[in-house]
Amino acid sequence: MEPQGEDAVAELGNADTIIVGAGIVGASTAYFLAKRRKRVILLDEHFPGFGASGRNGGYIWTHMRAPGVQMAMALKCRDLYDEFARDLDDFEFRPSGGMTYFFDHQAQLFAELVAERQDSGLPMQMLTREEARQMAPILPETIAGAIFNPLDAYMNTAKLVQALARGAERHGATIVSGAKVTAIETANGAVRGVKTPHGAYTADTVVVAAGTWAGALLDPLGVRLPIKPERMQSVELGKCDIQFGPAIYGPLAVKLYNCAHTRPSYRDDLVTHPLERANPGVEFLEGISQRRDGRVLLGWACDQPGFDDRTTMAGITMMLSIFHDHVPALRHLPVERTWACILPTTPDALPILGSAPGVKGLVLGAGHSFGNSGGPISGKLLAQLINGETPEMDLAPFRHDRPSLRPLPAGTPLRY
Repeated sequence: MEPQGEDAVAELGNADTIIVGAGIVGASTAYFLAKRRKRVILLDEHFPGFGASGRNGGYIWTHMRAPGVQMAMALKCRDLYDEFARDLDDFEFRPSGGMTYFFDHQAQLFAELVAERQDSGLPMQMLTREEARQMAPILPETIAGAIFNPLDAYMNTAKLVQALARGAERHGATIVSGAKVTAIETANGAVRGVKTPHGAYTADTVVVAAGTWAGALLDPLGVRLPIKPERMQSVELGKCDIQFGPAIYGPLAVKLYNCAHTRPSYRDDLVTHPLERANPGVEFLEGISQRRDGRVLLGWACDQPGFDDRTTMAGITMMLSIFHDHVPALRHLPVERTWACILPTTPDALPILGSAPGVKGLVLGAGHSFGNSGGPISGKLLAQLINGETPEMDLAPFRHDRPSLRPLPAGTPLRY
């Protein structure tokens, strides 16, 4: 997967399908197409897993997915991870469930939330303080309890994307790193391939799986998608001697999800920290997970500064200060690094999948705000579509022109 030179590019210039973007969506699409014996070229400006897929928290999270299509995607994805764990190289898959802890003043809201989650079909459980701390001894005695979903899991997403790319290669796909696609070439209303600084690649089908950057390629073709960038900042701490299996949300995370807002006792002040109120436009998606080697990942300060992927004092201070209070056992750990990713979002929190309007052979696979719980099944659906199969999910809810994609009013916070 090293950058390819001029000669190699010339030799690898033709395929049945070109995929632009080697994140979780593009790599999954390449994998499932290659398994169907399609000739595939997967191109990325950097390398597989460089962008949001390689910088996220690794949560495989059905926990807070909205009922209906979003939940169906997440459950199908969850099944695919069991398949990937059998068939792909190691990606630190850990099916140890997911929990959201809460404090006494939030107990009624979480009782209502666990009931709604059960009504939505999840095997959600209410845990006592003791049960939660037995599963996750990093949590303090001050919590009141937690809700727990055994379907949730954790992984190293960067390793998954790389494993998918290698899996696609084993089935005959070509992976080209360091290949920035500058334009999609068309003729007579159909795609003919793509341009890169190294030359052209030709194919009758081009899949745009470029995340937030999809618009730069699609706008010149008259295909405009309401995908907006959201920055998510992260902190990685050093190794922690206290081991915990589940991926964990804190109570402040639930305000970003519509299923919490519909509960009778929901109030913003129950799940909003003073530091969030002091920094308008920055919200805290409170999450904590542990790598296989013991390192602890904290996330995520969320805001919308365009394509600026630098971390900020406000974001990092918010995360460290809140976890300093909520999870005191972390206080002694060193801060090893910080980073941010740019997440693609849509007004209805669903991706855009399927054939693009007006350009034969142009396929859309973008706008995944929950890529770990939507990317793999999106790749499989697109592979089925391109291969002439009937996709196993109806693609109508993911159309580029669905009414729910109308842009949100300025200043409206993103909700999932």
